[in-house]
Amino acid sequence: MLNKQATYHKTQKGTEAVANRQSGLGPRLRSLLIMIDGKRGFTDLSALTGDCEQLLSQLVQDGLIEPVGGATPTAAAAVLAPDVPAAATAPAPLQVSLPDAKRFASHLLMDLLGPTSEMLCMKIESANNMADFVTAVKRARDIVRDIKGASAAEQFVAEVERHTPQPPA
Repeated sequence: MLNKQATYHKTQKGTEAVANRQSGLGPRLRSLLIMIDGKRGFTDLSALTGDCEQLLSQLVQDGLIEPVGGATPTAAAAVLAPDVPAAATAPAPLQVSLPDAKRFASHLLMDLLGPTSEMLCMKIESANNMADFVTAVKRARDIVRDIKGASAAEQFVAEVERHTPQPPA
């Protein structure tokens, strides 16, 4: 059952569904899944899409999203968005390698901007280290903000942060 007071974030399955274009999700479900960032509540999401309750219920039922539990913010948040305070309820970072992070960021960027993102994707994929990767992602964030708005840019950064390798503790 959908809890309209909860804030939802993607599960591992949901994150993989966003990264995999052949996930079998319809365009409306996929678009809503991309918008779910662990920060927006039901009211915010309803303002962005029409039949939000039914779509959210479907995503919960399919195991693609779940209520935010209270994980700690990612270490990449300070690097990628130092001027944006990290939410205390951000989903836990995934254990990924730099090549995985580059691939995920490129796929997400392609989903957001389509073929016009090709040059940005090439920059991200050619990053040889974390510093180059962060620089390329910051540039992509700025372009997403210019084209799609601040909300889409924040969502892009939040997803990339979850898929960015974390420094050893």
